[in-house]
Amino acid sequence: MYICRVNPYVFPRVNLFNSISVDKCIHFRRTPDEYIAFYIVKGDMYLMEDMVHYHLREGDWILLEPGKEHNGYKISEHCTYFYIHFQIDALTGAEMDEQTLQELLKHNKMEALQGKNITDQIIIPKLCHARSHMVYETILHLLNRGKQYFTAYKEFSDLQTSCLLLDLLVHLSHIFSSQILSNDDRTIKRSTFIVYDLLREINYNYGEKFSSRLIEAKFNCNFDYINRIFKKETGQTIFSYLTTVRISQAKILLTSGNFPVKTIAQRVGYDDIYYFSNVFKKETGLSPTQYRKMILEN
Repeated sequence: MYICRVNPYVFPRVNLFNSISVDKCIHFRRTPDEYIAFYIVKGDMYLMEDMVHYHLREGDWILLEPGKEHNGYKISEHCTYFYIHFQIDALTGAEMDEQTLQELLKHNKMEALQGKNITDQIIIPKLCHARSHMVYETILHLLNRGKQYFTAYKEFSDLQTSCLLLDLLVHLSHIFSSQILSNDDRTIKRSTFIVYDLLREINYNYGEKFSSRLIEAKFNCNFDYINRIFKKETGQTIFSYLTTVRISQAKILLTSGNFPVKTIAQRVGYDDIYYFSNVFKKETGLSPTQYRKMILEN
């Protein structure tokens, strides 16, 4: 599979960002010195790049690369599409087998669900399709905003356009990742999806009650088994990870207001303030009060 990798910490320079509707047209032959992206809003487009034919339909995205000749191989009728011309040094294209790609995307997803920063590059497809109306509308919304920024002729509108394009590429990477990881559930074990769901459950509801019995009931699976696969995927047991999330949130609350320690303890899932203080000190080496004082003084 051919994929593109983008360094998300390098801003692209956008040269064109607009849309057009044509009744009949065929793309002329050219070899660009920049990246060109098309998103088909409606109709059909017929493109060929380096002798590879692409029949693009509503909801399709394609990224054409600099130095590769492309042209229309058939007349496109009643076609509405967005086009983005941009330059960026930190984008590379390469072939990658699907198993390697799945493992990489699975790793990135697991890291993100644990609140870790992804240091790897954004992975986007050369060719992508919006499989649902919601995805189609999300991409269309971002494209319309990008067009507005590019044609605004206001101070720093070029920066807004670059940021919007990066945002669009991140959205495309999310869409691509979801499609690849759900292409064939047999290649990704059910246990992995249980871990995904459990991570989300803890991240969003860390202040609620958790017990082995409740987890078994929610996921309809033996707790020891879930705990074992959770540790295999994340490096932590379920309750160890829950503690990590709770203490992390407690740190934020301790330094973002004058909330009493008891209130903070309750918000992050501890009814007993003394137990909370013991756990906090074990994890950080300081009591909640000492931690707050140290941060505020520094």
